[in-house]
Amino acid sequence: MNPSHKGKEKYCKDGVGSGTIPAMGRFKFFHVLILALVCLIFTSHANADTLSGTVKDPSGGIVIGARIEISGANLLQPLVFTTDESGKFVAPNLEAGKYSVRVGKEGFDDVLTEVDLHGTADLAFSLKIAAPETRITVSEKSAEFANSDAAYRQLREIGLGDTYRCENFTFSMDVGTFELKTGTLTFLSPVNKLETGAVFVGQGHFTLKPVVTVDINEMARRSGGPTAEEDFTEVVFRFTPDQYSQFGAVLGSRTGTPAEASGALQRWKDKLRHRHEVPEGLTQAFLESETIDNVDADVLAAIYNPKHPPFFNAYMHGAPHKDLRFFVRARVGAIPQLDSPEEVGLVNCDGGGMNDGIWYSQHLKSELAAHTASSQEDKRLFATRHYDIETVIGKNDHLFSRATIKFEPLVAGERVLKFGLLPNLRVARVTGEKGQDLHFIQENRKEDGSFYAVLDEAPAMGQVHSVTVEYGGDKVLSNAGSGSYYIGARQSWYPNLNGFGEKALYDLTFKIPPSNVLISVGKLESQRTEAGFAVTHWVTPVPVAVAGFNYGQYKKMDWPDSITHYEISGFYLTELPDSLRRFSNGALGGMAPGAMTKYALDQARAQMQVCTLYFGKAPYDNIYITEQPNFSFGQSWPNLVYLPISAYIDSTQRWMLFGQINSRFTGFVQEVTPHEVAHQWFGHGVGWASYHDQWLSEGFAEFAAGLFLQQAMGPKWQKDYTDFWERQRVRILEKNSFGVSPNDAGPLWLGLRLISPKSGQAYQGVTYSKGAYVLSMLRSLMRAENGSGGDPDQAFIDMMHDFMERHRDIPASTESFKTVAEKHMTTKMDIQHNGRLDWFFREWVWGTQVPRYSFKYDVQPGEAGKFKVHAEITQSEVDENNCNVRPDLRGFWKRHDAADAGGHRR
Repeated sequence: MNPSHKGKEKYCKDGVGSGTIPAMGRFKFFHVLILALVCLIFTSHANADTLSGTVKDPSGGIVIGARIEISGANLLQPLVFTTDESGKFVAPNLEAGKYSVRVGKEGFDDVLTEVDLHGTADLAFSLKIAAPETRITVSEKSAEFANSDAAYRQLREIGLGDTYRCENFTFSMDVGTFELKTGTLTFLSPVNKLETGAVFVGQGHFTLKPVVTVDINEMARRSGGPTAEEDFTEVVFRFTPDQYSQFGAVLGSRTGTPAEASGALQRWKDKLRHRHEVPEGLTQAFLESETIDNVDADVLAAIYNPKHPPFFNAYMHGAPHKDLRFFVRARVGAIPQLDSPEEVGLVNCDGGGMNDGIWYSQHLKSELAAHTASSQEDKRLFATRHYDIETVIGKNDHLFSRATIKFEPLVAGERVLKFGLLPNLRVARVTGEKGQDLHFIQENRKEDGSFYAVLDEAPAMGQVHSVTVEYGGDKVLSNAGSGSYYIGARQSWYPNLNGFGEKALYDLTFKIPPSNVLISVGKLESQRTEAGFAVTHWVTPVPVAVAGFNYGQYKKMDWPDSITHYEISGFYLTELPDSLRRFSNGALGGMAPGAMTKYALDQARAQMQVCTLYFGKAPYDNIYITEQPNFSFGQSWPNLVYLPISAYIDSTQRWMLFGQINSRFTGFVQEVTPHEVAHQWFGHGVGWASYHDQWLSEGFAEFAAGLFLQQAMGPKWQKDYTDFWERQRVRILEKNSFGVSPNDAGPLWLGLRLISPKSGQAYQGVTYSKGAYVLSMLRSLMRAENGSGGDPDQAFIDMMHDFMERHRDIPASTESFKTVAEKHMTTKMDIQHNGRLDWFFREWVWGTQVPRYSFKYDVQPGEAGKFKVHAEITQSEVDENNCNVRPDLRGFWKRHDAADAGGHRR
C-alpha cells in the first residue's frame, strides 16, 4: 500500500509500491541553550582564550561523540574533549599560542589542523568516511553549483511585473473553466524574457465539469455535486511560456500593482515551498513526498527547452476551499506523485480537514473523445537504462553514496532531470560524463527539497548518457536495537529517476561495518573485506523496477527446492528489537527464530511452487526471505522479501502477547508470507501502468495468498480457506464510524483516490480484497468439469500464463488484462454474445453495486426413493442492467495437485 494510512486497527501487507513517510524527530534547542550559557560563563575570564568548534559528517549532519585532542603551546599533555549532542566542543581557559587540533571518530578519517590562538577561535570540521574510494569530497568549486543556476535564481527570487485590469474574462483549460469577473492580473517578472506566471486578485469563479461517469460520481462524493464549483479571490498561475497566449490577447489597460498581488505571491511561495515532515493528510503525504514539486525547477525545464511539453498550474484561494489546485500537464502526469499518465488533475489540499483529497485525475478531454486515452501512455521525459551505485554505511548509520545513472532522453531538448531522493540525503556534487561539475537543485529538506540535475546542454536523442551524483545523510536506517534496523526510504535511498514507472539494470556495491549483514536485490557476485568494511557486490540479471536492501545482524539459512529449483535463502535475527524486549521474559521468552525461519521458508517454497504452477516461472531464480523488526508490515522487492517479525511468532506466543486469540491478526500472519512472495509475479514480474491498475498487483497477490491456503496447506485446509474469503468480504463491506464501507467509497478502478478522511481503509479494502475477489470470480467462471488435460482450472491457468508473458516487458493495465481475459473466456461467460467481458468489468471493476442473493428450495419425494428439488435464487439490491453468471462452486472444496507447506506434492 502507498502510502500507509493507519486506522484504529490495521495490519499492512505492503506491496511493491509503498513508501511510508517517516516522522522526523524535532530539533532540540535545549542543548543549544546550555552551550550558550556555558559560553557566557567562559567569557567572564577576561585573560583566557577559548577554542571551540563543530564537527559534521560529509552530509552536513552533526557528529556526536567525536574525540577532540588539543596539544601545543604550553600544554604539558594533550587536552581531550568529546563533542556534545549538538556536535560541538568548547576548550576554555587556554593561553595564547599555536595549537594542534586532532578530530577523530570511528568510521571516519582523522582531521588535523593548526590554530594560532589569540582570543577566541571557532572551528568547523567536516569528517570524511574512512573508505578512500567512496569519500565524498566537496570542493568550494563544486559547492557553488548547488541551487546557483542563473535562470533558476531568477525563478526562485521572482517578483511581480506589469499589472492589467481584468473584467469578465473567461478561458478554459480542458474540463476546467476560469471566469475572472473583476480584478487585476499581474504577471510575474520575465525570466530570460519569458513569461512564466501571473497573479489574479479580485472576484472569480472556477468550474470543473467531468465527462466520464465514474468521474462524475467521484466528484459528487467529493464536492456534493456533479461539478466542482469554487469562488476565489486570488489565483497564482504558473505555466510554460507557450501558455502566455491564454492571457495576452484579452488584457485590459495597464494599472498599478495592488498590494494584494504581492501578498498572494508571497503566500503562494510560503505554501509551495514548505514541506510538512509529518503529513496531516493524504494530499500532503503525496504532494510533499520525496518528489515534492519544486515549481521553479519545473519551470526551469521549460526555460531551457522552448519545446518542453506544456503545463498550466492554478493555485486558488477561495471559498469554501482555501487551497484548491488545478493542473494540466502534457507530460509526466498532472499529479506526478500518482505515477499516472493522466494529464488533468484537481486536488483539494485541506491538511487534516474532511475535504482533503484528489478530486479529479483524468486524461485530456480530447483523448477521451477520440478513445485514445490509455494508462499505458509513456509520459517519461527520460528512460533509465542502468544504475551503478556504491554505498558506504557508517558506524553512525549514516549513508554515503555515489550513483551513476545512465539514461536516454525521450523528449528532444530536455536538460532538467528530476529524481526521487529522500530530502535528508543531501547532494554534495553532480558531474557529467566528462567529469565536469553540473548545476543541481536541492533546497532545504523542510522546503521543496526535491533533487534536480541540470545538464549543460540537451543530450542527443537516441543515445545513452550519464550523470554521477554524490550524496549522503541519515533517515534511511534507524537502529531498532539488538542488531536490527528499520529500513526507511526504500525506493528513495538513491536518485530514482522514474520510480516504479520503468525497469532498469542495477550494479550495487555496499561497504558496511563487518558486524552487520546486508541483503540486496539481485545476485551476490562477490564479497571481501576492505579498509575495515565488509564489501559486497550485487548485480540484477534482468531489469527491475526498484532496488533495495535489508540490514542487520542476520543469520542465514538456505532452503532447497527440488521441484522448481529456485534458490531460496532465509535471513533471521537472533534477538528481539527494543520495541519487543519487554516481552522477552514473558510471551516471547521462548521464541525460536531459527525454527520459525524454517516455517517461513516452508511457506515461501510452497508458494513459489503454487505460483509457478498457476502463473508461470518467476522472473528471478533466487529469492531472499528476510525478517524485519516491523511488527505488522510486510513488503516485497525484486527477489527480496521483508517479513514482519510477527511472522516469526507462533500462535501460542501471539495468544500470550495479545491475551486473547486475535482473529484479524491471525489472518494477517497467515496471509503475509504468501502475499509478499506472490509479488515476485504480480508487481515485479508484471508491473502496473498507473494507480488505476495497482489492483493487478495487490489484488492478484491477495488472491494468490488465498490460493496458497487452498492448495498448499494440510488436510484441514477448508476452514482457513473459507475464513480467508470471509475476511476479504468483511474488509470490502464493513462500514466504519462514518457509516462508509470501502466499497461505498468508489470502484476498484479508482485505486489510491478512494482514500479520503471518511474512507481511510478504502484503498486496502477495495484494491486488495475486492481485487482478489474479482480474480477469484474469473477463476470460478472459467472452471470446467473436464478441462484441458482433466484440470478444471486449465483455462484459468492458461489465461494467467498468457497475462504474465504478455507483460514481462510492459506494465499491465486494466484494459490489457481485460483483453487477455476475453481471449481465454469460456462460452458461458459470453453473455452479450460479442466475445467481450464489458459486463463483468463494468460491474466489478468500474462499478460498486454488490448483489444480494436469496436462496429458496423445496424438496419433494419422487419415484424409487428419489427426491425432487426445486431451487430458486433471487438477485436484489442492484439495478436492472446488472447481469451475472452463476459461478461454478463445485470445485470450491477441491484443490490442485500442488505442494503443501512442507514442499511436498499432493
